[in-house]
Parts: sequence; C-alpha cells; structure tokens
Amino acid sequence: MKTLVWCSSVIPATPSERRSGRPIGRDIHAFQSMLRNYEDIARWADAFGMDGFGSAEHHFPTEGGENLPNSLLLYAKLAAQTRQIMFAPMPIVLSAHNSLRVAEDLAMFTHMFPGRLGVSFAYGYQTPGMQTLTQDEAVVSGHPGSDTRNREIFDECLSIVERAWAEDSFQHKGKHYQVPHPVDEDGTACPVGVVPKPVHRPTIFIPAGASPQTVIDAARSGRTLLLTAGSREKVRSIAELYRDTARANGRDLRLGEGTGIVTKLFLGDTFDEAFDLAVQTSGHWYQDFLQTVGCTAGLRATAEGAHRPLCPDDARALTRSMHAAGRLLCGTADQVRDQMKDVQTVYGGGELDWFVWEYWAQALPGVDAPDIQREQLKTYAEQIMPAFR
Repeated sequence: MKTLVWCSSVIPATPSERRSGRPIGRDIHAFQSMLRNYEDIARWADAFGMDGFGSAEHHFPTEGGENLPNSLLLYAKLAAQTRQIMFAPMPIVLSAHNSLRVAEDLAMFTHMFPGRLGVSFAYGYQTPGMQTLTQDEAVVSGHPGSDTRNREIFDECLSIVERAWAEDSFQHKGKHYQVPHPVDEDGTACPVGVVPKPVHRPTIFIPAGASPQTVIDAARSGRTLLLTAGSREKVRSIAELYRDTARANGRDLRLGEGTGIVTKLFLGDTFDEAFDLAVQTSGHWYQDFLQTVGCTAGLRATAEGAHRPLCPDDARALTRSMHAAGRLLCGTADQVRDQMKDVQTVYGGGELDWFVWEYWAQALPGVDAPDIQREQLKTYAEQIMPAFR
C-alpha cells in the first residue's frame, strides 16, 4: 500500500489572530510563512519515503482557508528540491479551466520530472467560487437540477484531456465543447495536436462522490478511485462495484486494486495527545469553516438527513463524531497501526493500493508546530508505514 500525503494549505493562526488579521488570506507575510512551512512538509514527506504529496485547489479563501489556487506551479519548484516523491494536484477542478491548457501543463510537468506526476480531477462544489470562475450559475455539483449537466461537462473535459495525451491529433464535437473551435464556414476543421505528448500518463485519481456512475466510469477507464473512509458497508460496496465493473471490462482486479481511501490521521504519545492535535487542526477548520459547505454531512450516524451538514456544538464534539464515523485515525503508533488494518483490507479481504493521509497538522499554529508536523511524518514512516508495504 502506497501513502499519499494530502496536505492542507491553510494560514495557521489562532482565532484571535484570524479576527485581528482579517482578511488574513490576503496578508502577504502570513501567506509567505504558510508557504515556507508547506514546502518544508513536502520535503520531509519525500525524505521519509512517502509515495505522493498533494493538495486541493481552492479559490478566494480570504479567511485563510485552503490557499493554493494553482498547486502545480508550486510543485515544479518542490520537485526540483526533492528526490522521488510524486506530486499530485488533488484535485484540479476541470470545469473551471480550459481542458487543453490543463493537458499541456500536466504533460509539460512529466517532461520536467518524469514519473513524478499524478492528478485528481473533480467537478467542484463550492458554489460562489465556481460560479464566479466559470460565469455559470449551475456548474457546481449538487446544484438543484444541474447534476446531469455537470456530469456532461466534467465527462467532456476529462475526455478532452485524455485524448489530448493519447492521440497525435484529434477532433471533438460535444454538447458543451468543440475542438477545434470554430470550424470553417464549409464545416471542415483541422485536427488539434497537443504538444508536448506526456512522457507517461499520470495516475488519475477520481473522488467517488455520491454517484455510482462516477465509480463505473473510473473502473471502465482505468482511473484510480478515491473513497472517503467512514461507513464500512458503504466503502466496501463502492470498492466492490469498482472491482466488478473493471472485471466486466477486461481488468481482473482484486478488491482494493486501483483504489485509495482518504482519512485523517493523528499521532501522539497517548490517545488524548493525538486527539487534542486533531481538535486544534482539522476539528477547528471543519467546525468553523468546512461544515458550511457540507463537509460534515457524512458524519451522521443514520441515513436520515444524510445530505445535511452535521453541526456539533464545538470542535471537540465534531472531532469525536469524525473518530466515531471512522473518518479519523487517532492515537499512539500502535493504536493507529491497529486501526489501519481495517482500512488496508478495505474492511475485510481486500488489499488497498493507496492510503491518502488527509494531513491537517499543517494547520497547527505556534512556534512548536514545525517540530510536531515533522514528528507526525517521521513516526508514521518508521512505525506504521513499513507494516503495510
């Protein structure tokens, strides 16, 4: 099982610092400090033998939330400073970009750093940012009545990227995009060829989301599926759908092959120490910011109201809900190693390809934060990771 560190990119600050520094996301000193620390984390992950490193694309985070609108640009710098780790934008929101430019940029990276690129693609779900970037009010996932259209747009965008990599020249005439554009008055058009051709096809990660069709399409196309840890039955059933669809399309996969599971992980000398670190970082950010965009809906104990955010009283209560739901591994190295056995087997009988560590220690404020962040990675690399190689 490989490990990808999916690192947050928030401005580490206490609530009082955030209030007094508003809009702290626009504070140049605060952003520079975050960036230097983020780069250190990537270098440590490489030095400790992690397999991949990535972060989410986010836009307009003036309150200091996830702060990387273009992680690929930063990864070109970090790849030159590291030895072996794969870098992966997690994800690129395709409908907010020109698909041909995305294909070109990623292909260029494979020439600069062969074998060291993965990428995740997604619809995008944060309504104000996506609507502003695309100038389209119905482009986000979950918009009433727009899911079919969103899927059409995403599928077209991803098809264009994959064809641009695979074919020396091609034409595309879809419902939403046309390549080339426009065609000549007589209806003829010269095919387009994207340069450069990638040295290798990047590993493509696709978040499972709520739609079975996403799982089916990923299995048919050889894309790696990312599942969010949580309900054992739900995760296993999605992994089985992926495996069975792949087999029906000529790919004889074991359960967990071509699959990754995403979860938070915190380590400490005691369970309470690890739990407190989770409260200060992911607990705080989910409680104060991410639950407003629906990121806590999956923490409900029953299906009733499953699409509505869970709104606990405070960050500690929210962190307890995360742990109870299986979305947070927490404790000493021995305790976390035991918890990971279930994840690694896809909750019984499988063998997972990718463990995606939702790494929130980056969000810890204070002068001691870098030492704690490095120790999290070091302890995992030395005491947990070898058991699952």
